Amino acid sequence: MRANVGFTIPVANSGAVTLGLLSTYLLEAHRGDDRLCIELAKAEPSTQLTVTLARGSSKPSSETSVLLASLTDYLFSRSQILDELILNSDLLNHLHQHCLADGLITRLDAKGFGIIDRAAFYQNGLLWHWRGNRNPVTETWETNDKGVKHPLRQEQPSGLLYQRYDITSDLLVTFETLDPEKHLDIFHDWMNQPRVAEFWELDKSKEELKEYIKTLRADRHSWPVLASLNGEAMGYLEMYWVPEDRLGPYYECDHWDRGSHVLVGNTNFLGARYSKAWTCALSHFLYLDDPRTRTLVGEPRADNKRLLKLLEPASWFFVKEFDFPHKRAALIQCRRDKFFQKVRL
Repeated sequence: MRANVGFTIPVANSGAVTLGLLSTYLLEAHRGDDRLCIELAKAEPSTQLTVTLARGSSKPSSETSVLLASLTDYLFSRSQILDELILNSDLLNHLHQHCLADGLITRLDAKGFGIIDRAAFYQNGLLWHWRGNRNPVTETWETNDKGVKHPLRQEQPSGLLYQRYDITSDLLVTFETLDPEKHLDIFHDWMNQPRVAEFWELDKSKEELKEYIKTLRADRHSWPVLASLNGEAMGYLEMYWVPEDRLGPYYECDHWDRGSHVLVGNTNFLGARYSKAWTCALSHFLYLDDPRTRTLVGEPRADNKRLLKLLEPASWFFVKEFDFPHKRAALIQCRRDKFFQKVRL
């Protein structure tokens, strides 16, 4: 069978998958010689969709989980109401060996059919996250030079961290660790723009900024990240663990709360046309990065109402205003449960 319409999506961990629309109710995903073909049938209630195995599928392999996940992401992304995929027994048996092990199938119903729950699916990092479903390391504790006791954080990885093709906006969102050599020119350019320097106060020389990046890379508390859209550098993200940050004392934070400072350095990507894709991706990445993170936080200037407006589609909300030594700030938050229940990725 050949797809009438098809497109290729990247997979963060390796390569890409091609999706094909064979007809209104037939879909396929393939990579190399591995192919998974499915047929769709409406179910009641309309928040469910029954999926059956179609002719043309290859034998199950280590690729099957990635193919199923790609098709699942496509189906959930195309619907504003779909919450569950129901996999019939033929398809479940075909997938059983590999996809249960990868946690893609949430549960079995009373008939023995497999259920993929949307909220659970998007907490599985198989397609998008640099380390897939790796479990968190055992918790150990340390006290920093400010007397704050906190979990020992893992070392920051280099290279690609997260990559997802946002089907609804036709944008490929990519996050990678900022490299003090590879990304220095663009980081220097952004930080020396007057509109940026006013708030970030990092309008410094390349050598000074290189040392700034290296210092962050060595400090497990804060993580410098480059964000790109469709392969073009978009902005800078500085992700941090809240307990060790200056924000920690201003609310009752959990040990795994995560925050981020955000800069859209490339002015071509300002505005709502792009903000939903990258703000949802940012929240998604931080929740995938550690399943113990229940709350994301930010502390923009209290008068920066525009930022909160841009973050609302990603389920962020205003909590309170408070005084930092250097500014009147707004505490904003995003909660894991609300994000995965409400946000349509």
